[in-house]
Amino acid sequence: MKLPRIYEHFKQGQIFTIEDAREKLKTTGNTLRKRLSELATRGYIFPIRQGLYRVTKIGERPDREKSSPFSIASKLTPYCYVGFHSALQLHAKELPKENDTVYVVSPTKFNSFKFEGVYYFWCQSPEPHGLDTYLLKHSEIEFPLLASNFEKSLVDCLKRPAHCPPFHELVRLCKKITFSPDLEKILRYASDCNVQALFNRLGFLFEKSLSYWKIQEEYFRQIEGKMSRKQTEWPILYEVQNKVVLENPNVFPSKTVPILESQNVQAFDLRNRWKVQFSYNNQ
Repeated sequence: MKLPRIYEHFKQGQIFTIEDAREKLKTTGNTLRKRLSELATRGYIFPIRQGLYRVTKIGERPDREKSSPFSIASKLTPYCYVGFHSALQLHAKELPKENDTVYVVSPTKFNSFKFEGVYYFWCQSPEPHGLDTYLLKHSEIEFPLLASNFEKSLVDCLKRPAHCPPFHELVRLCKKITFSPDLEKILRYASDCNVQALFNRLGFLFEKSLSYWKIQEEYFRQIEGKMSRKQTEWPILYEVQNKVVLENPNVFPSKTVPILESQNVQAFDLRNRWKVQFSYNNQ
């Protein structure tokens, strides 16, 4: 059986836009849309959303074959990049899974949507710096992905809590990276944001959970010099188990204290060096 011309121009499993098809097939307007509709009806291509498609693999089972979330994200607008929580997943060498959100930053707005259990959410960011192109591979197909580097991704998550994972997940992803972060770059990005509360969050994260990065005291002094002196809210989930370890000898001796009520946790956080308060979950 002879395959349609679409397989001559795109690889099996490849994500492509209607603009890509127009260039490759040399067809425009209603003729192109009709042709793509016919190919979708016959099962040769798989519509992802209006104007975005995936070439079907011969013999694939739709219930088992999943598209690469990062490949989809790279094609949503003519210029876009993956940022925030999703970029941290990229640097931790993880793929977004079902019910995860892929944060796509672009000057061109698109309607956020869900596909194959993954949410694709449009974000706007005024800072175009701190971006790199990463060559990824999915189903034997290589594709470039523009994303914020680790340092910018971390700072952006601290700046915009709505796009930041819960605290335990943020720490987990930071611990999974296989390289040493550039602390100078993190502080420079944070300074560019001109948000004092960001430094409170940064100091808390560094001191309480990322001490293995061997952060020198001079960095903490720089952070303290720029942090807010007021009690600062960090509106992300801070999960508390049955116990919490109090590590600041200026507050209490280092010991493990049972947490019986949310007020006890709040009292501890009110006294932390960085004046950070969270939303709590004691379940």
